[in-house]
Amino acid sequence: MATPLPKPIKGQADWREYEAVQLENGVTVLAIHDKESKMTAMSCCVNVGASADPRSLSGLAHFVEHMCFLGSSKYPGENEYKRYLASHGGRSNASTSMHLTNYKFEVLAEHAEKAVDIFSNFFIDPLFTSSGTVRE
Repeated sequence: MATPLPKPIKGQADWREYEAVQLENGVTVLAIHDKESKMTAMSCCVNVGASADPRSLSGLAHFVEHMCFLGSSKYPGENEYKRYLASHGGRSNASTSMHLTNYKFEVLAEHAEKAVDIFSNFFIDPLFTSSGTVRE
């Protein structure tokens, strides 16, 4: 169940529709509908960045950022996500700042459902394989 949040303030020239909700697990979601766009985009901002790294593991947040892209229990192929996006007009990226890590993607709207499923599994059950760990 999601709790509706106040609608964001938008400019008079903004034709998009916005809906903000907070999920039971505390995650805030902002859905933006642009009826003129052929793309679907999603972003997830995690409240942990480089400043949370232990002194003995400098770079840990950035390491985790990279590892999330390398498969999950449901989608174990290391390049499955990037291949899926690329073959459906999409792309992805991520960045780690001092306080946040942001993951994002875009894909042609008709292929969004599977892209969202793959993306969400980064955070549900990432693999963190030995081979990926060694390379990263």
